[in-house]
This record gives sequence, structure tokens and C-alpha cells, in this order.
Amino acid sequence: MSKAEETKTNTKDGSKRGFGDLGVLLALSLLAATFRGCNFSQPETTSTSTLVNTSEITYNANEFMYRTVTIRSKALDKVGLASFTVKDKQLFDSEPIVVVNASGVPFNLPADRNIEVQVTGPVRRLNIPKIEQEYNLNLQDQYYKKYINKPAIIAQEIKIAPQQGQIAQRIRN
Repeated sequence: MSKAEETKTNTKDGSKRGFGDLGVLLALSLLAATFRGCNFSQPETTSTSTLVNTSEITYNANEFMYRTVTIRSKALDKVGLASFTVKDKQLFDSEPIVVVNASGVPFNLPADRNIEVQVTGPVRRLNIPKIEQEYNLNLQDQYYKKYINKPAIIAQEIKIAPQQGQIAQRIRN
């Protein structure tokens, strides 16, 4: 008797040896269930970041300190060569937050001030010497005077925020 015939042959207790088609079906079902909830086409935030409003950081700075966050906001003003400020437009009493570009990739602010930027990085108190040392940056102190010891985002990633139409199109593809 060949091995293939042996596999199909019942054992003494009446059960079949091996998993056969049922095993393959179970393995495929388990694999499909595992990947069903995954979204491979659109990583909008890193796995360790939280999408927040700039006002949340301003009002609850200690809660976000040293945590990696992602914000979507319109850039207000350039600060020095490597930074800019952001602020929630709807809240007039909140202070702007400095975003320090530590990504290693130059980023030009959009000419159209209605375009939002998406920034991901840890929240820190702006301490120029510490940030320069930790992120190997050379910041011009004179531009940051009014932001010293206030919350800042040390950007690891900066990009133009995707528009709602772009997100929907990615999901359909």
C-alpha cells in the first residue's frame, strides 16, 4: 500500500490520520480572521502615537509630556530655520505650540495657509540645550525666547495632512 493510500485508510478506532482538507480550511480561516481587521493601506499615525488637538497639549501638558503624539493643524509662523508654530484655530485663548523639525528631512510650510500639516513626535518642554544635544540640532536661541519651558513637539515626521477625499480614495483601492 502506498503512503497516500495509508493516509486515507482509517485507523483501528475509525478516525482518519492527518488533517487533510479540514486542516487546510481551518488554517486559512484562522489566517483570514487574523488579517481581517488590519489596515495596510493607510497608516495615519504611528503605532505608538495618539491623535490629539494642540489645545489638549497646551492645557494638559504634563499628561502628554514625553508621549509621542500626532497632530493635524494649520501652520502659523516659521520660527528659526527648523521650526514653526501650530494652534487650534477654533480656540482663541490657547497658546501656539512650537514644532521643532528633528526628522532630518527639510520641510517647507505650505504657501496656502489653509492646508493642514500632520506632525508626529514626542511632547517636551522646550529646553534648547537639551533638545539640541538629544536630537543633534543647532537651533537659534533668539527665535525661541517666548517658547522656552513651554510644551513643544519634537517632530519625527512632518507631512501635508491628507484630505478627506484622499483618505476615502485610498480605502476604495
